[in-house]
Formats: sequence, C-alpha cells, structure tokens
Amino acid sequence: MRLVGKNVVVYGAGASGMSAYQLVREKGAKAVIYDDNPEAKGATNSKGVIDSADIIVLSPGVGGSKDFLLDAKFANKLIIGEMELASEFCRAEQIAVTGTNGKTTATMLIDYIFRRAGKSSYAVGNIGTPFSSIADRLDATEVAVVEASSFQLESCVKFSPDTAVILNIKPDHLERHGSMEKYIAAKAKIFACQSEQDFAVYNADDPIVCALAENSAAKKVPFSLSRPVRGGAYISSGFVCFDGTPVLSLDEVDMRGAEIENLLAAVAVSMTHGISAYGTAAGAIEFERPKYRRQKVDCIDGIAIYNDSKATNVSSCISACEATEGDCVLILGGAKREENFAELFAQLPKNIRYICVCGENAREITDCAAAVAFGSISTCDSIMSALRASFDIAKAHAYPNILFSPSSKSFDSFSDYKMRGRHFDTCVRALRAEL
Repeated sequence: MRLVGKNVVVYGAGASGMSAYQLVREKGAKAVIYDDNPEAKGATNSKGVIDSADIIVLSPGVGGSKDFLLDAKFANKLIIGEMELASEFCRAEQIAVTGTNGKTTATMLIDYIFRRAGKSSYAVGNIGTPFSSIADRLDATEVAVVEASSFQLESCVKFSPDTAVILNIKPDHLERHGSMEKYIAAKAKIFACQSEQDFAVYNADDPIVCALAENSAAKKVPFSLSRPVRGGAYISSGFVCFDGTPVLSLDEVDMRGAEIENLLAAVAVSMTHGISAYGTAAGAIEFERPKYRRQKVDCIDGIAIYNDSKATNVSSCISACEATEGDCVLILGGAKREENFAELFAQLPKNIRYICVCGENAREITDCAAAVAFGSISTCDSIMSALRASFDIAKAHAYPNILFSPSSKSFDSFSDYKMRGRHFDTCVRALRAEL
C-alpha cells in the first residue's frame, strides 16, 4: 500500500487509532484523527475531513454502518481497518486467532510456545498491543500472533494471515453486528483471502466453524475435543495428540472442559510450524492463564474463589462452570445486552449449586431462573454483597468453590472487564480482612 501524499483520516482516538495515525504518518501520508467525541485529545470532530480523505482507517470500536462512511465508500474512498492496515506493512509471519471465547488465551499460549521454542514472537491486536504499533518493525524471521476480534475482522477486505485460527462461534456482540449471520460473516473473513500455501486451523466440533473452513483455500488443520482427527490435534487416553503423536498429558496443564480447545488450537499451530512435541509441551505446561480468566484469587476457609471477569457472554460462563471442579456458588450479572440467559440455565452444569446475581440485568437473569424452576438464586445490590452472600452459602453447605463469571458485559458499572476484574479482586481482599 502506497501512502505517500495521501490524505488519511484515522477514525478513533484510542490506542489503536493513535498507533495507526503514527504508522501512516511514517509512511508519508497527510494524516488527521477524527473522533465522535469532541473532547478527544488530538482529534477533530469535523466531518469535513472525511470529505477530503483518500483513505479512512477505522479503529476497532468504530462500526462501518454510519451514513457518512457509507457515502465515503460510494465515493470510492478506501476504508480499511487498523488491523488490516498493519498487516499490509508487516513482513513477519502472521498467525491470526479469532473465536467468540478463548482467543486471548489461545493467542497468549501460541505466542508463549513460540517464544519458549526460541522464535521471535509478538502477541498483538485485540489482546492490548495494537498491531500497527509494531507491524512495520518486524522482519521476515519474526512472528506476529494477532488476536482478531469480530470488530477488527468486520472491516477487512484483503486480510490474509499465513495461519488463521477459529476457536468457536457463539452468539455475541449482536448489538454491534445486527444479526448472528453478520457476526458469522465477520468471523469468516479470517479465512476468506487465504491461499493454498496458508493454514486454516479450525474447531472440528463446531458446525459453524466447519462450514467456514470448508470454503477456505488454505491447508486445513482441524482440532477436536470429541474424536481423533487426521492431520490435527485431539485428545486420546488423557493425552493431547497431534496426527498420531502424543504431545502432553492433560494432567500437566491447568485447563478443563471447553478451555482445552485453546490448548488444542495452540498445539495444532505449533506442530504445523515445526516446533517439536517436546517444545510444544514445555511451553504449554509452563504457560500461565491470562488475568481474569478463571483465575484463582484466594482460598478462604477452604473455599477457593475464582475471578472470571472476562466471561462476558453465556457460552464463556458455561465453559468456566464446566472447568470448575466440585460444587460451586456462581456470581452472575452485569450490563443489560442481548445475552440469552435461558440458554445458560438450559446448559448449567450440575456442580452449580447456588447463584448470586447483581448488576443491571439481575431481573432478566432471575426471570430466566424462575422459568425453569431454578430456585437456588438470590439478588444482591453489588459485587461485594454478592461475594459476601456467596461465601456464607458456600461455608454453610461446604461448597468448595465460588466462581465470579458474570456472563455479561461490564458496561453497567465498569469501563471494561479488566476494571471489573480488579474490583472483584479488591472485594476478595476486603472479604478476607472482614473475617
């Protein structure tokens, strides 16, 4: 992509937008940042800059359905997302990971295994480090492991990673995409432009993902929790295997239930890239799970307390519940969005013995519980009060676990799941101090 002398508008003044702005300026473009917020630092709020733009770069938080963006597209202006822009200037091998659940863990795990094996690898994208902040500084001997969200993929036109991974697809972000079909279409773009020299790593147990993989031109590398798959990763007799080769025992890693999808995907990527079974296993065994993903915070009076603030949807919460061994009190609730809590109660594992609910959508959750006659539930006015109630219930009934897995976005009270996770950690410390 040639940017010298081009008028480029970067839409969005967040971290990704600022990194994209710096990148296009370094490549010779005349750049300006536009943001809907008139108080955004370093940005303009005048739509006149859109009219004079040759290229518009969208930050991940910006949807492409705004009228003036559609007008720009009709005027033959190039509209490109920050992730795809970065990809255009990146000489490193690109491994892109998407999925409704688990993509941060899988991205971090792949990156860790590669670095543990001596490769120069960088985890970027939705994980927190904007791809555009380092893309043009990487050379052909290095690897960029890109966590790709549906928001980032939505705007892609020619994005073609050397290896693309889809972990799973469940309903999520429908308020942004408008329908499940459009959400799937966004995810599909990770495979869409791959060539026969590329790899498509996919979940063979997910029918939606399988259908997308069928249409990929890339070499297909499946993984499955349920059965052996030729040329891919699977479980056999308690071992993670790849195409007939045992790699490591499940007892050696802290992953259970659907979490193992992330491990299988990472094994599939590592083994197809020539990392040995020993090197892959060593990285997987040493890996530490990301913060706020079923992370053990404390054990008070024999009751383990887990922080799974990153569970922002129903399927992620179910996965965390299934991975928690032993009877458990679950803390649910957060921002009111389009989550299907009827689905949650339909699939709720038997180890969930009681639920404490708080947040904006508490009434919606308790109504769904009542509809299926799940009576072991109560409403609390805050996360702290829900934690106190959960602890009292767990202690009274000798339940060994408390799991904070909200199954909801955090925007009722917090800017993101990380802020919510930090607050829950603070609540746990406060509970310990009270006892």
